[in-house]
Amino acid sequence: MLLEVKDLGIAYGKRPPIVRHVSFTLDAGEVLAIVGESGSGKTTVIRSIQHILPGGGHIAEGQVLFEGEDTQKQTPAKHRALCGRDVSMIFQDCGAMMNPIRSVGAQFRDYLAIHGVTDRDEAHALMTSMLAMVRLPDPERILASYPFELSGGMRQRVGIAMAMALRPKLLLADEPTSALDVTTQAQIVKEMMDAARSMGTAIIIVTHNLGVAAYMADRILVMKDGRPVEYGPAEDIIRRPQTDYTRMLLAAVPRLGGVQ
Repeated sequence: MLLEVKDLGIAYGKRPPIVRHVSFTLDAGEVLAIVGESGSGKTTVIRSIQHILPGGGHIAEGQVLFEGEDTQKQTPAKHRALCGRDVSMIFQDCGAMMNPIRSVGAQFRDYLAIHGVTDRDEAHALMTSMLAMVRLPDPERILASYPFELSGGMRQRVGIAMAMALRPKLLLADEPTSALDVTTQAQIVKEMMDAARSMGTAIIIVTHNLGVAAYMADRILVMKDGRPVEYGPAEDIIRRPQTDYTRMLLAAVPRLGGVQ
């Protein structure tokens, strides 16, 4: 078992938990989609796995076990060592996470160096191969560019390349395609799936789009108001939803020609 989340509850400050009773498991190479409306707690759940909750957020109840070890009991140094190499994250707008006055290559190289890839030739070969893997044309030009010189889809591909460069065991993806056009969304989702399959990486993807979840996921967790309302194999959730809320999300998925 790669990841096990047990009855997770997440609070901010001294207030009662806003997310409660979240439980799921994830094996190596498996894909879990967490779906629900904005504000349902999806992003809060995956941020808690990597311990990057904002504004005093913390795990108030339950456990997050990574390879059998409770991450709350790890030293800060040990947990930092996991981030990037074992657990990596793609944010909703990777371009916003980049320094606008440093080149993509300089930032990519710094990221690799922090995690032990300090040889410049090795780092350069890794960077160009990863950019090629996500089908960015002319990797050398991309590395020499600044973030503002790239389109949103290109920046998102750079983010995926960086997140997967060290072959993490677990990839956390927070709405990685929501700000992109439909064609680019489809390309990026396919690239994530291809990369994950080739590396054996497990993925947790947060999305409000059940169409994306149906395409990518082995299992789906549906959340509403900070609580899980349905969890199971993707085919069961899509074909035999048990709650009105899940049926409502499915009804909102666009159909070709406008036919429901």
